[in-house]
Amino acid sequence: MDKNKKSIIIFGAGYFGRELIKALYENWNLIIVDIKEEKLKSLKSVYPEIESVVGDASSILTWKKINLENVFHIILTIKDTDVSLEACRILNEVFELEISTTVFLYNEEKGEKLKDCKNINIIKPASLVVNTVISLIEKNVKYATNIGLGNKEIVEVNILSRSHIVDRPLRYLRPSRWKVGAIYRNDTLILPSGKERIKVGDKVILMGEPKVLDNLVNILLKGIPQFPLQFGNHIVAPYSKKFKELTKELAYFVKDIKADKVFIFPYKSYTLTKEDETFLKSLFAEKLEIKSNVNSIKSLFKYPNNIAFVAIPYKNLSFFEKLSIKRIFEESDKPFLILNNKYPYEKVIAILNSEDPAYTLEVAVEISRMLKVDIQTIYTAMPKELRGEKENENLEMVNSIVSDFESIYKTSMNFELFEGNPVKKTLKFLKGIENPLLIMSYKRQKISFFNPHVQYLIMKKSGKSSLLIPIEDINE
Repeated sequence: MDKNKKSIIIFGAGYFGRELIKALYENWNLIIVDIKEEKLKSLKSVYPEIESVVGDASSILTWKKINLENVFHIILTIKDTDVSLEACRILNEVFELEISTTVFLYNEEKGEKLKDCKNINIIKPASLVVNTVISLIEKNVKYATNIGLGNKEIVEVNILSRSHIVDRPLRYLRPSRWKVGAIYRNDTLILPSGKERIKVGDKVILMGEPKVLDNLVNILLKGIPQFPLQFGNHIVAPYSKKFKELTKELAYFVKDIKADKVFIFPYKSYTLTKEDETFLKSLFAEKLEIKSNVNSIKSLFKYPNNIAFVAIPYKNLSFFEKLSIKRIFEESDKPFLILNNKYPYEKVIAILNSEDPAYTLEVAVEISRMLKVDIQTIYTAMPKELRGEKENENLEMVNSIVSDFESIYKTSMNFELFEGNPVKKTLKFLKGIENPLLIMSYKRQKISFFNPHVQYLIMKKSGKSSLLIPIEDINE
């Protein structure tokens, strides 16, 4: 052995051990440990410079045979997780060493036990193989398996022409529990700012919660609708006797979307009866979770548990309760569904008068596909003679977005263009439609007579059920 080189100990002379010896032999002093002497003799005949030790990794006697002074790294390829765990304990507690150690974990159910070991890296051969095969089959996505936690919290995605995030500034993507870490374009690394746009052909590194990234990959590459998982997993709603019919509308909506839980909060002093509980279970089944009472609609928006949107039984609110909805428009950072007992929805209408019409249309298309109803898009521009450069640019952008989505989804967006006041024109258009679901996004602002809010006025005056999505400029 070369005394100038550091040593690596490999426990296990099976397949992975032999492959590691082949890869490391030229540059490192190798100490190979296995309980079968014949395996070690066979390896010694091929790799004469290795040092071999016959013994069990979970035995202190075996460890005492090894000179640990110049050891740089230890690799445990043993299939028995309990043996690997005991080996780590001996290293840390008996010899009081914290040498960097890599453990091959074959039984993931026992993986929790290894997390208490010091200076340890865990390799999961099954996950490596599965993710490699997935990367070969689904050539536009690759999961990182040997950096970070290795739990699919880092993913590389090839952006295709059909991905609807193409050519949109990153600040408009409004990621929830995920981030764009890097963009690779024409063999160049781009560290993204809020103004950067993702292009067709880019490789994008995404980082975030594994479940969120799985949903995002499905959205970007496979076109599988994921609403409302881009916002959260859970829905919250108030309940009392007067909201019973509107709760049926919520159940109608929830049955076709991907929320995990529906949290029902008894409203004000209302006490749920056995009849109420039976009724709610019949609507939401295993998704139902009943919570404690709330005193206002606004307090539902403060609930911290990964909320996708708040359902508001608007039609049956009192006059003063309806007035409070204006504050929600001004302050809430969560989407909310206005229930007006106007269902089943005959179509989804995306109202594109918004800071980000593409974002509005993206959500609307997902919902229309999940509910299996037609989509309609409308936009109200200023009269041609009054339009300035910015208004013309906005109209051109809306036309381009609608055209792009029609190309992506191979279906008509049924676009209608109006000129004039967006509130009046929209309300006039909606008069002839009995049960639409309106999708609107908006930028939060103070609402007053001198500072009217288009989406608030449409919601208030139309009497239609509506999904409202607040928009913030982030990553400027």
